[in-house]
Amino acid sequence: MIKNIFKKVWVIIVNILIIASVIVFVLIYSDSESKNSAKIQTGHFENTSITMEHVTENYLEGEQRICDVWAHYIAKNEEPMAIEDAITYIQNTHVLAGASAHIIPLDTLVGKSTKNSRDELVITTADYREKDFLLDTSWISETIGQSLNITREYNNPVNKASSIAFCNLVKVKVSGEIKDSVLLRILPSEELHDKWNEGVPHEEFKSAEFAIIDSQGNYVVKNEFGPFITGNFFDFYKIKNAINVSQKQRLIEKTTTEQGYYNMFDSIGEECILAHVPFSDYAAGLTFLCIMPTEYLNTNTQNWLLIGVVSGALLLLFVFDLVIMLRFNKKLHIIAEEADSANRAKTIFLSTMSHDIRTPMNAIIGLTTITEKNLDDKKTVSENLHKISLASNHLLTLINDILDISKVESGKLNLVPQSFSIVEIVENLMNISQQMIKEKNIDFDFRVNRIEKEYLYADQLRLNQIFINLLSNAIKYTEPGGSVHVDMLEEQSQKEGCVRLTYIVADTGIGMSPEFLANLYQPFSRQTDSRVNKIQGTGLGLAITKQMVDLMGGTIECQSEEGKGTTFTVVLDIPVSDHQTADYKLEPMNVLLVDDDEVLLETASDTLKSLGLEVDQAISGKEACDKLRQSNNYQLAIIDLKMPDMDGLEVIRIIRSEIKSNIPVLLTSAYSWSDIEKEAKEIGANGFISKPLFRSTLYEKINEILGKEAKSSENENDDSDLAGMNILIAEDNDINWEIISTLLEMYGITTERAENGRIAIEKMKEAEKGKYALIFMDIQMPEVNGLEATRAIRSLDDPWASSIPIIAMTADAFAENIAECLNAGMNGHIAKPIDIKLVIKEIRKIKEESK
Repeated sequence: MIKNIFKKVWVIIVNILIIASVIVFVLIYSDSESKNSAKIQTGHFENTSITMEHVTENYLEGEQRICDVWAHYIAKNEEPMAIEDAITYIQNTHVLAGASAHIIPLDTLVGKSTKNSRDELVITTADYREKDFLLDTSWISETIGQSLNITREYNNPVNKASSIAFCNLVKVKVSGEIKDSVLLRILPSEELHDKWNEGVPHEEFKSAEFAIIDSQGNYVVKNEFGPFITGNFFDFYKIKNAINVSQKQRLIEKTTTEQGYYNMFDSIGEECILAHVPFSDYAAGLTFLCIMPTEYLNTNTQNWLLIGVVSGALLLLFVFDLVIMLRFNKKLHIIAEEADSANRAKTIFLSTMSHDIRTPMNAIIGLTTITEKNLDDKKTVSENLHKISLASNHLLTLINDILDISKVESGKLNLVPQSFSIVEIVENLMNISQQMIKEKNIDFDFRVNRIEKEYLYADQLRLNQIFINLLSNAIKYTEPGGSVHVDMLEEQSQKEGCVRLTYIVADTGIGMSPEFLANLYQPFSRQTDSRVNKIQGTGLGLAITKQMVDLMGGTIECQSEEGKGTTFTVVLDIPVSDHQTADYKLEPMNVLLVDDDEVLLETASDTLKSLGLEVDQAISGKEACDKLRQSNNYQLAIIDLKMPDMDGLEVIRIIRSEIKSNIPVLLTSAYSWSDIEKEAKEIGANGFISKPLFRSTLYEKINEILGKEAKSSENENDDSDLAGMNILIAEDNDINWEIISTLLEMYGITTERAENGRIAIEKMKEAEKGKYALIFMDIQMPEVNGLEATRAIRSLDDPWASSIPIIAMTADAFAENIAECLNAGMNGHIAKPIDIKLVIKEIRKIKEESK
């Protein structure tokens, strides 16, 4: 009994605590919501004031511009215009109903005026002798168009209407005498009042009243029936607001020089909020005021969140054990958030990688189209297929990264170093970038300097990704007609056995702000710019690039300025490969090198001299033609395609038709040849070579156009050890079978096909020992899939058949798919699309293990 009472007391105490907590929460929350609501409404009121200031200033500036145009016209001749001619011009140019214009000589303050009505336009005489704003004209800018010259509201002596005037100082002839005068463009004040009444963007602020004051607080314009009384705002402020002399001075400075708001009482003691917004430098000295009673800022919206919290708290009084359910729900919520976060991360990642995939795909599709149109040109087909192969390898790397989810989730990137040619890297860069360069008509150049070690030992695919990311970004964020320049430099490295490779990409694109540069390498970050928003991509490229550069022990630096462009500099110390090209040397000859790029002239000259050639330079097409006219000692001319004064094609035409020289001509360019190749050959070009100019490519191309056989720069791989092997391939797709069988046939390997897993099992049951060296097994096949077929083969009675090496060859490349293949009894895994180098590597591995 006592125990039950204790439980009830405990429950009551808990309920009381809950009720007390809810009440305290409601009080605190209500107070907070009230303050937040007032703060939000005050912010809206201040923004409305700023908006109305912009509307007012734009209107005043527009009217002043009309007055400025009149003044410019009157003052444009050396001799001042007659006042009658000036009035006639103004009559013919101002069309606003209710507006008028006056020209007032300062010595009389009586002058000629236009009076605009709906039916007629007549000249009348204006008497401004009682207008104090014309007695002192020092406030009117002497330089037309530099400032807003506006009078206070006054009664127009012509029509007695309350008006404002826009002024300029002019000189006119009055009865043959030149007089300093004031040009006035007169508008009824109601024009500005109407804009105030109609222009308020928020309905709840329709009761606001507006005024413009000068630096002393005197009204320039104000609502006719508004709360502003007296001739000076600060005198109006003192009526119901206690203020001493020093406080008044601080108030004047704050109101006329700063943007903001403060609370005050109006002349009848009603609490108001007043926003003050100084005009821009064009209208310096004027301040826009907006005043409204604070009672109109209150909101009476019902707070459903507060009702929900109170209802939930009352429910807790009756269902105390719901706490357990809440704890359980919290755990479920955490699990759901983790699952949602994982899905969101995968979605973002796949969306991001789609940007990187489009780059090589663009090259593949474009080059395939070009190849189809040039099937009869074996050389073009061969070159394009080579470029397609380079782009395909890059695309395959990207796809492998996407499929390797475990690598992405762990954030680990592993380097796979191998020997490669830096020439091949650059060819791939040029290949992938050409289409984008052509589409945007970008001035593009790629220069190399002192590249002596063409074969290096590093992760070629990662290095390729670094270079491509930076170059593709430069092209993407450079507007049409801009320029992108790439420099690659080899220097001596402090690390033994290495060279220091510097890669610089400079563009004239949109640039980046200092704030964005501070977070440049954060994943998924992009510069905020309306032009950037039109470019596809999620901002992962630079984050990956930075990771790769760090992983390779290098540095990456960025210099950028908004509107002027960006320069990225990557410095890497890369080991030199044992495999190097021969020491190229050409027979001595005199070469004329023509290019408008002075840096390229120097670097290319050094490269040609290293081949044993004598080099003469020409900085333009005209200079080249002059040198060829003066001397016939040149045995070869290397001419840039794009030059400002005379392009390469025009130079060749002059060489062949005017100079009548048969000198071999090699045309160079960083752009695609497809558009001009036919024309160039017809006018006499002997060959083409793409920039940048490497030693090996120059050696081979010069030998080619001179009809000499170049020495092989690489040792051919000896694949004779693979000839005679026989492999069983389980593949249901005809095209895939044709590809793998043809590729293996190139290495002297014979193949036999099994159209599905069931046939593969039957062939292994019937095969004699040693008939097949190994099996390549597809996973997704009809009747019996690859996993089932592998398990069946492993269970055969024949020891040889059950132990034959089986390699999975499938598009399923996720980590769990690979594990499933190995668990089924396979010896390895190769992902589609097939990389024949990996296939041969796997075959050699199996062959070594079988010894």
